[in-house]
Amino acid sequence: MSAVTAEPNRGRVVVVTGAGAGIGRATVELLVAQGAAVVAVDLHDEALAWLADAGPAMADVIAIPGSVTDRATNDAMVAAALEAHGRLDAVALNAGILAQGDIGGGSMDDFDRMMEVNVRAVALGMKAALPAMGAGSSIVVTGSVSGLRGDSGLFAYNASKGAVVNLARAAALDVAHLGIRVNAVCPGPIRTAMTEATEGRTIGAAMAARVPLGRFGEPAEVAQAIAFLASPAASFISGVALPVDGGLTGGTGQWATHGGRSAGFS
Repeated sequence: MSAVTAEPNRGRVVVVTGAGAGIGRATVELLVAQGAAVVAVDLHDEALAWLADAGPAMADVIAIPGSVTDRATNDAMVAAALEAHGRLDAVALNAGILAQGDIGGGSMDDFDRMMEVNVRAVALGMKAALPAMGAGSSIVVTGSVSGLRGDSGLFAYNASKGAVVNLARAAALDVAHLGIRVNAVCPGPIRTAMTEATEGRTIGAAMAARVPLGRFGEPAEVAQAIAFLASPAASFISGVALPVDGGLTGGTGQWATHGGRSAGFS
């Protein structure tokens, strides 16, 4: 059993996808602060330009531009970790997309694209990483509370996140005998590019009012959960879908929270 430390990922080698912004960027920043060696992956060089702008703190982070839907990108991120550090201890498969639409009018092109990015690409990432991983390694997938419950107007996103959560559970069972852990982190409403359109609008206030803690979460709060599950501090946790949602999934949704009632949402 590993002792819990203030820097649980010190010396570990971790790949993070979707590292250009939001939860992925916050995860890279936290892992580096904890002493990990990080490989950061995102679609374009521009998305990863913040690493150079951050100065010496991120100087040793390896940037890999490319689509996680391509096998070559997944192979490249693993190869970069092995070439630079000789091993791979954890991967945070965080890249994902969202499109709105209900089951009647939503686009099947959107459905196919979200299944490709949010599910198939995660399977590709797992398959690329596993041969390089040994006992004590960890895979963390970014799911969503939308993969644990349904939402109106998000049928494709719900389907993809439900699939990736169960993919993580199944993979956890497949690799447990190797000493490798697989878990999903399931964020609720978080202040990222996916939710910025709700800011300052009634819909945003209504969403926040449904959260028992009364607010949107911050990317850094999700990063804490990802870093924990990636680390030896979570050595006996596998197959878990961990909500990071301010208590949202703790309720039935039938009744307004205290904050919601105070805000006039009944």
